[in-house]
Amino acid sequence: MVKALSFPMMAERQHPLIQPLLTLSDAELIQAFQNQRDRGCYFVALYCRYGPLVYSVLQHHGRSPVQVDYLFAKVWHGLFFSFDLVEFTPEGVKVGDEEARSLRNWIVNRTATLIQEDLPGIEHITYVLQDAPPPLWCYLEASLAYLSPLSRLVLVTTQTFHWSLERLRAYLDLQGETYSLEELHQHLEEGLARIVEYLPPDIRQIYLMPNRMSEDSPAVQPTLEELFPNRVEEVGAHLDSPPGASVGEATETTDSIDNLLAEWERILSG
Repeated sequence: MVKALSFPMMAERQHPLIQPLLTLSDAELIQAFQNQRDRGCYFVALYCRYGPLVYSVLQHHGRSPVQVDYLFAKVWHGLFFSFDLVEFTPEGVKVGDEEARSLRNWIVNRTATLIQEDLPGIEHITYVLQDAPPPLWCYLEASLAYLSPLSRLVLVTTQTFHWSLERLRAYLDLQGETYSLEELHQHLEEGLARIVEYLPPDIRQIYLMPNRMSEDSPAVQPTLEELFPNRVEEVGAHLDSPPGASVGEATETTDSIDNLLAEWERILSG
C-alpha cells in the first residue's frame, strides 16, 4: 500500500514578500541570504521551496507524525546555520567538506543523515510545528544571542524551564549574585521587548504581523506564546546551538537539571 503523504501548511508562501522570491534561482537566494543578513525573507523562501521535499523524505522513513515534525524543525535549524557555508561550483555545490550536484541534493543528503540519529520518545517531544514555523524559531534563537547575559538567563529559565522569578533569585543568590525581584522582572520585560526588536523587520512582518503588508507598519507586541512556542528539543536536552527561545515542559530529572546548569553557566559567562 502506498503511504499517503501530507505536508505542513506554509502560509508564508502566499506572503507578498515571499511570492516574488520564489522565481529566483537557488544561487540567487543563497547569495542574498549570505549578503543581506538583516533580511530573513531569503531563508523563508528557501524553506518554502524545499520544505515539502524535506518533509516527504522524513515521512517516507516511517516516523510518527510527532517525530517527523521534530526532525523537520531540526533539519531546518541545521540548514539555517549551514547556508552561510554554501558555495556554488561548476560541479554543483560545496559546503565545507561536503559536495553535491545541486542544493536540492545536498539538502536531501543532510536530511538523510539526520534520520539516522536516535530520537527522543514521543512523550518527550513538545514541539508543535503550527506554533513555531522553523524560520521563526531560528531567528528568535539568533536574536536571543544579542541580549545581555542576565536578560538571556531570565528568559531561558522563566520561559523555557518555567522557573519563577523567586526561584531564579534564590539560585543566583547561591551563586553569589544578588538581584531583587524588581530587577529580574525588569530584565524579563526588557528581554521580551528586545528580542522582537532584534528580529529582522521582514520576519516580524511575516510571522508576527500577518495582517500588515507594509514594512513601515508600526510594530505589534506579540503574545508570549508567539515569542516562545513549544521547544524543539527533548525535555531538558540542549542542541549544539545558541540558547533556545521556546517554551518546553521542563522535568525534574537529573539529566535535565545537569543540562540546565550547564546552560546557565554558559549564559552567565557571556
